[in-house]
Amino acid sequence: MRPLVSAHVDRPLFRDIQRYAKQIDSYCRRLDYQRTRMGDAVRLVRNPVMGTVTAPPPLLDLPSRRVLTLTTLLAAACEEVEGGVTLVRLSEIVADLTHTTDRALTPYDPDRLTERRALAKAAEQLEYWGILRKRATLVADVQEWTDGRTGIGAGYDVDRDALLLFVTPGTITLAAHQEAQLAQAPQARAQRSGTSHWKGTADAAEPFASWSGSEDSHDDESSAAIWETQRQATRVVRHLRTLVETPALLYGDLLPDEADLARVQRGLRAETVLGLIGGSIEARSEGLVWISTEVDCPATVDWPTPRTESWAALMIADKAGRDGRRDADGFVHLGTLEVDDIVEDLLDWKGHLFRKDLQGRPAETRTAVEEVLRWLGMLRTGPDGSWRLSPVVGRYRDPELIEPSLAPHQDDLFAHPANDAYGNFDVPVTPDDRLSPPDPVRSAEPEGDPA
Repeated sequence: MRPLVSAHVDRPLFRDIQRYAKQIDSYCRRLDYQRTRMGDAVRLVRNPVMGTVTAPPPLLDLPSRRVLTLTTLLAAACEEVEGGVTLVRLSEIVADLTHTTDRALTPYDPDRLTERRALAKAAEQLEYWGILRKRATLVADVQEWTDGRTGIGAGYDVDRDALLLFVTPGTITLAAHQEAQLAQAPQARAQRSGTSHWKGTADAAEPFASWSGSEDSHDDESSAAIWETQRQATRVVRHLRTLVETPALLYGDLLPDEADLARVQRGLRAETVLGLIGGSIEARSEGLVWISTEVDCPATVDWPTPRTESWAALMIADKAGRDGRRDADGFVHLGTLEVDDIVEDLLDWKGHLFRKDLQGRPAETRTAVEEVLRWLGMLRTGPDGSWRLSPVVGRYRDPELIEPSLAPHQDDLFAHPANDAYGNFDVPVTPDDRLSPPDPVRSAEPEGDPA
């Protein structure tokens, strides 16, 4: 949940990490992670394997590409300063970096309002990760600098330890080296070409577990044999990572031999994951799903929410799951025209309840719904706009308001005027009156689990 932790941002968590370092390292070995410490900062590195690190579904409020670019440039600018620094000074360094680099990068222009606002958001990102610490004695109105370019914006101290762990060049180098080797393997190219056209969460079949061999040690083997050997050796790690980092381990995302292994050893995979992160594992015919047993679990998303696109996505996903074509692995497929029809039907039925910017706009509504479902890791879209819904969608249902019917013994109680404790009718009732009906009122709902 928080791969970079510094002592000044979250000292209790930092102390717990140091206290249980031995146990954490044993967990990291199971998932091929690495715990790295630099002074008062610690970083959890997810080692790339077979050239790829598959990330969990992105956050719905993920910063824009420009903000992320400026965040990395701002981190590079922090390397040039010692001690305290102002946002204005950081802005100047970023401008110099973008104008002197030979990379294909849009130069940062501090004279533009949108650029200054993006840089302010980038500074907030570095504050969140503990790289920048805002000085209380030098705090100025950041809005004043972003809007009018007056003042210093804000004053910061740079945490050098967190800065050194913010980007791990070794991880990027290792991934690039592995990718170059695997690119020569015909199976790797075929595997990637068969899955890369789907947008959304990466397929679990995409190799992303660890690589322990070197280029020189396999001179006598073909690239195809190397790829196959590494794939076989990293199946368990990749399956565990998928269960820990993504909504579910789906057999349809795996190659046939990996799917058979996951089915046969589902008990072992579940036992390992429960020992790592707790919760419970639900075994389905389509795969394994991790279920939280906590009331407030930070690893689960708050969905559905009251926002229009949230419950619209819930209703459309339910309708699409019933109307689409389900394959043997539990995935639901719909063409782009079928999706358009479902969206238009929902707008005709409930469109008057939508936000104004979505009312009567099926294209905007579909885009918003797709963003939500991709964020949840439940949708992948093809290049032609077709949908491929994950079997996880089956865990959700379209909400319907159902009014429970009254039990027979309750009809007279609510059909007649209120009576007092002595059976007299038409007696005025005040808030302090306490009526005692002759028979106890029982719930009309069936007993047992309401689910």
